[in-house]
Amino acid sequence: MADEQTPIEESGSVLEQRYGVPFIDLTSFKLDSEVLQLFPEDFLRKNKLIPLFRSGNSLAVAMVDPGDIFTIDEVRRMTGMEVEPMVCREIDLYQALNQYYTAPTEVDVPEEPEVTSLDDLPQEEGVAAAEQGVEPRKLEELASEAPVVRWVNQMIIRAVRERASDIHIEPTREGLRVRFRIDGILHPIVSPKKALQLAVVSRIKIMSRMNIAEKRVPQDGRYGAIVDGREIDFRVSTFPTTYGEKVVMRILDRMRLLSLDELGLVEESYETLREMIAKPHGVILITGPTGSGKSTTLYAILNEIRSTDKNIITIEDPVEYDIDDICQSQVNERAGYTYLVGLRHILRQDPDVIMIGEIRDAETAGVAIRAALTGQLVFSTIHTNDAPGTVTRLIDMGIEPFLVASGLEGVVAQRLVRRICPKCKAPYDPPAKMLEEFELPPGTKFYKGNGCEHCRNTGYRGRIGIFEVMKLNDRIRELVVTRPPTSAIRALAREFGMKTLWEDGIRKVRNGVTTIEEVMDEAEKVE
Repeated sequence: MADEQTPIEESGSVLEQRYGVPFIDLTSFKLDSEVLQLFPEDFLRKNKLIPLFRSGNSLAVAMVDPGDIFTIDEVRRMTGMEVEPMVCREIDLYQALNQYYTAPTEVDVPEEPEVTSLDDLPQEEGVAAAEQGVEPRKLEELASEAPVVRWVNQMIIRAVRERASDIHIEPTREGLRVRFRIDGILHPIVSPKKALQLAVVSRIKIMSRMNIAEKRVPQDGRYGAIVDGREIDFRVSTFPTTYGEKVVMRILDRMRLLSLDELGLVEESYETLREMIAKPHGVILITGPTGSGKSTTLYAILNEIRSTDKNIITIEDPVEYDIDDICQSQVNERAGYTYLVGLRHILRQDPDVIMIGEIRDAETAGVAIRAALTGQLVFSTIHTNDAPGTVTRLIDMGIEPFLVASGLEGVVAQRLVRRICPKCKAPYDPPAKMLEEFELPPGTKFYKGNGCEHCRNTGYRGRIGIFEVMKLNDRIRELVVTRPPTSAIRALAREFGMKTLWEDGIRKVRNGVTTIEEVMDEAEKVE
């Protein structure tokens, strides 16, 4: 199941509580060769179990998944004995098997006949030969070797501790490159030898419940782990490349679900957004490019408004965070379960609040607006440059202007900028010409980070949002009906107090939260 936890730094008590059976620490347990001889080695490795001892007609067995009743039945059939399951850590189990069967301590990657290196063959043929030559069973064994398990676990733990949002594992001609995305920027880390490529990728695919035998098409998976006592979800994607499979792991900290107060909204924008989400009906859209924190804002809103007296239903792709008191559903396009199909069925579930992961087409937009007009509060995301441009986008999609004016309650446009590191933050005097260009008074101080160990010498640590919150009022609705250009909507919204992304960014620069370079980089994306 998606929310099962991979045993990284898990205590025996955690495993006992999860499975309801005793925990056995195999690192200090002496194996009984007599009961081990009852099973073939490949059966034990494939089913992730190891027999411990027998007592009368009962056989104690350590299992990674003691809830696997089919394997328990197979053990009972093979031995004719009753099975007493216990739970153990996966890494301990394989180390115990390796010790007993004197398996090599290093991972041996088998070579193809007449091929001494992948680089000796044409690019695609070299990878194909090596990958097709390793059977799935052998890949499982390679992926379960202690050095591979240890390296993958340590990589994951390090990524979480360094606040990475993604792990990139990329095969190249020279070897395997691993990078962490921290505060939006990719940073290389020490990578394993190329000989471990197949084993490392297979290990991650096994953890994410993917098909390790399939290497020529992209796959998606997910798994959970407990790192430093925190529940972490990983969304995993594989992608075939010339030199093998590229893996990207998105890291989602279940315990780090932000509140509205933590997003970085300034006072007037914060109050405007709170007014919008307090409405009983209407469509509220969050807009911005990929990676701008739209999902984080949506989850913060849902966390703010959820209660036992509201029926809140979501349809997402995928579900990133599990939230109590909310009914969450995930798109499955292979099964024909799209946003549009899900939304139509949600309307039959007597919802008070609906969250749609993304509006991708006119049909979904139309159903969402009609749902708002019949009394539901609807949240979703859409890709536009700014808040006023969202109105134009909806009309261009084919939604009638009067429907947009009637159903749309407001739009939040956002970007993410890096925060200045608090440990090495220092003021400086910007050029007078820059102050004049930005219409700032003489003597205005800017800030930057000089770089230190706390921020990996980047001068930045963490990120914060810059926002543009546009609430529709009667005047703006009247304008929308006339199919106005985006510039006209923006001008009128500013008359009623809307701060643009640029203005919000400059305010955060003056307050020493971020740098002018960060805001200018994001402003260029709005142009």
